[in-house]
Amino acid sequence: MQRFIDRDAMKQSGHLIIKRLSTGTRTANMVLVFSMVLALLVAPALALEPAGKDLKMFYQQNCARCHGPDGSAVNAEGKRLRGLDFTDQDWQRSTGDDRMVKTILKGKFFGRAMPGFNDQLTEEEARRMVKEIIRNSKKGQVIAPGF
Repeated sequence: MQRFIDRDAMKQSGHLIIKRLSTGTRTANMVLVFSMVLALLVAPALALEPAGKDLKMFYQQNCARCHGPDGSAVNAEGKRLRGLDFTDQDWQRSTGDDRMVKTILKGKFFGRAMPGFNDQLTEEEARRMVKEIIRNSKKGQVIAPGF
């Protein structure tokens, strides 16, 4: 049995399919252009935001009691609590970043000598604290937020 094929109908339906596809492509292109423009407008604003937590503020609130406002641990509370002197160059040379990060996150002596801050800091934030704050501590120079 042979079927009659209406070539005119096929041309019309094929044209309709192509037209629908091109309309969908046009919409997709508009969405793509809009997304790219939005990304270009938002990216500079995101770059201006501070990267994470203000670690100097965190230091003043959580670390300065034992390690002193400048990291030297020379104040009375620091001596009494036996805080380490971050400004001591011998200590700086002999202590690796990974060891400091581990101590910041886990604490010392099961949290009795120093509490761990793994519930308040990520590993990346602890690493930034080591590199940006502890490694740059100078006796007499207060670790102040915003500087």
